[in-house]
Amino acid sequence: MGALLFFDIDGTLITLDSLHEFPESTKKALLEAKKNGHKIFINTGRVKTAIDRKLLEFPFDGFVCGCGTYIEYEGKTLFHTQIEKGLCETYAKQIHEWNLGTVYEGKNQLFIDGDHGAGSFLEFIYDYFGHNSNMPIENYTHPALIYDKFTTSKLPGSDMDSFMECFGKEFHLIPHGEAVVEAVPLGCSKATGIEFLQKHLKADKEECYAFGDSINDMEMLQYVPHPVSMGNGVKEVKAVAEYITSDVDDDGIANALKYYGLI
Repeated sequence: MGALLFFDIDGTLITLDSLHEFPESTKKALLEAKKNGHKIFINTGRVKTAIDRKLLEFPFDGFVCGCGTYIEYEGKTLFHTQIEKGLCETYAKQIHEWNLGTVYEGKNQLFIDGDHGAGSFLEFIYDYFGHNSNMPIENYTHPALIYDKFTTSKLPGSDMDSFMECFGKEFHLIPHGEAVVEAVPLGCSKATGIEFLQKHLKADKEECYAFGDSINDMEMLQYVPHPVSMGNGVKEVKAVAEYITSDVDDDGIANALKYYGLI
C-alpha cells in the first residue's frame, strides 16, 4: 500500500477567498497521487453533507468528517457517533439561554439558533452552505434536532464564559479567533480519524501525511510523522510542520506532494 494522505478543506484544498476555488493544480496532483498508489482523504471539521459539491464529486478514497465523528472509506460508513438526542435538546436549550449564535451539525443537516443578520457568523453559514453544498438548514427547535458536534459564536449579550466553563468538561473546545468556538465530543478528533483508518487499512503510520492550515488541524498534524502546513497557515500550524509548502492558490498541494516524492 502507498501513503495515506489527509487534507483539510478551507485554506488547504480550496481557497479562502469568496470564490472558494478548488485549484486545477491541486486536482491534477491528487489524481496523480492516486495513480501512484496513494490513498487520498478529506479530513475536515465539516459534517459530510456540508462538504462542497465540487469536492464530493472528486474521487477521494474516503472522508473523516465532523472532527472524527464520521469516517467513510470507498463509499462505506465505518464509524459514526452522534450526541444522544435528549442531550442534543438539553444542550441547545441551555446554549440558547446564554444567547449564543450556534450551528448544530448533524450528519444530514444543520440546525441554526441565533441572529443571522448582516455580518454575523450565522449569515456566513447560511450563505456559504446555501450556495456550495446540498445541506438542508433547519431551526434548532425542529423536532429532528440531532447532531454530531456544534459551533457557537458570540452575539451581543452572550455569556460565553458560562459556556466555556460548562461545556469544557464534556467537549474539546477549539477557538477560531475571539468570537467562534467549535465543540467536539471528547474522544473524537481529526487525529482519531487518521488512527482509525490507519489501523483499518493496516497501514504503517510512517506513511501517513496530513495537510492543513488552521487551529483545528493541529491534532492531526501532531499525530502524523509528516505534517505539512500550507503557506497561508497560521503560525501555530507552521510551528509543528515538518514542511511548509506554498499557499493554497499557489500550487501548495502540488508542491508538497512533489517535495515528498509522492508525485
